[in-house]
Amino acid sequence: MMKQIPKRGFSLIELLLAIFILGIGIISIATLFPAGIAQQQKTTDDIIGPIVARNALTLLRSRIEQEDFSGAEDFEQFWSPALCGFSINQENVNDWPTICGDWMWRRPAIVPTFYGDEGEYSSLSVRGAIDIFATPDTEVIEGHGAPIIQYWTPNSNNTTPGIPFNKEKYPDIPVYKPDPPEPGQEPSGYTLQVPRKLITAAERQYPMWSGAPGDRPKAQYYWDCMFRRYEGRVLVAVFVYRVVDPATDGPYTIETRGLTSPNFPLSTNLATAPNIGSWGATPGDDLLYSDIAPDQYVDPRVQDGMWQYPGQWLVDQNGNVHRVQRGRRRPSNTNPVLLNARPSELSVYESIEYPGTPGVNVNWWDQNETPVFPSGFVDEGVVTDIWYIPTLDEKNRKLIPVFATVEAL
Repeated sequence: MMKQIPKRGFSLIELLLAIFILGIGIISIATLFPAGIAQQQKTTDDIIGPIVARNALTLLRSRIEQEDFSGAEDFEQFWSPALCGFSINQENVNDWPTICGDWMWRRPAIVPTFYGDEGEYSSLSVRGAIDIFATPDTEVIEGHGAPIIQYWTPNSNNTTPGIPFNKEKYPDIPVYKPDPPEPGQEPSGYTLQVPRKLITAAERQYPMWSGAPGDRPKAQYYWDCMFRRYEGRVLVAVFVYRVVDPATDGPYTIETRGLTSPNFPLSTNLATAPNIGSWGATPGDDLLYSDIAPDQYVDPRVQDGMWQYPGQWLVDQNGNVHRVQRGRRRPSNTNPVLLNARPSELSVYESIEYPGTPGVNVNWWDQNETPVFPSGFVDEGVVTDIWYIPTLDEKNRKLIPVFATVEAL
């Protein structure tokens, strides 16, 4: 008769110990997944962002061209004094004085999110669109009024244009009283022939949408733009961003309620706001310190301070693009903001009227301070104003800046 060998199992202590060791391993592996997902999204953004910007530039170039724009002097009847012959010591209604014919970054007009009649197809299709050359007298849909315009000055009258257009290509329209005119009758006045260059909200998303506006889906990426004229050439800045809004699966449209001027991309003056101050081009100026105490730095959670976020894309008043390599997410973070590179120095033009005297050129100075012109190149106060996409909008929807570029139109 064979002797039966008793079978032994694992004790409870051994089982618990095994589970504990297994749990440590699983937790260690699980911590890698969020980091991996974030890195994968960042890689996708780095690849898709430039593609979206390229698509945006292609769309813009298919609708508008250099010849559609003009210098601001074509509208100098709305200015006092005129831009041409401007002196740096002269007061001017323009926040950024420059050489004759040029103008600083201008945001195109935007059609409000509540424009027109609710449920009407034509109204829904233009809500959130940008109208590049619109004026306060431009009606997107007849009877429903103008879009929101960026005025040149706070005291603009109702005929001040938003972005100057070429009046030779789009000449003023004569007005006759009575109409039709009698033979040989001289016009009693003229009205602006404003070119209509509309880009819808559905076209400013990626992938683009061409169906019914009510069926527009949520997109992966969105973009906004602004324009500048420098040395007679029109530049366009394109900002690409993602939107994270767990509350809805619908498409993103910039909230315009309460706005009196287009605000995307946002802008801030580094000298007048409690920020870091202007940036220079000397070694070490990629680190943005402040003269005030670190605990008085602008809060990165408010829109005026959201340019400080890590990975943020910035465009300055000179048309250069900057990237925040190390930034601030919380007010308690007192480390300086680190750019990917310090700004480039700027050349100073010689005045034609007064040889040997620096002339008005690339808007690098701050009007609120007495300008000091070094000879040759400017390396102090190179960046005084920046434009960027905030990380939260007015509805607290999370925006993630993905890419920014500046190119000639």
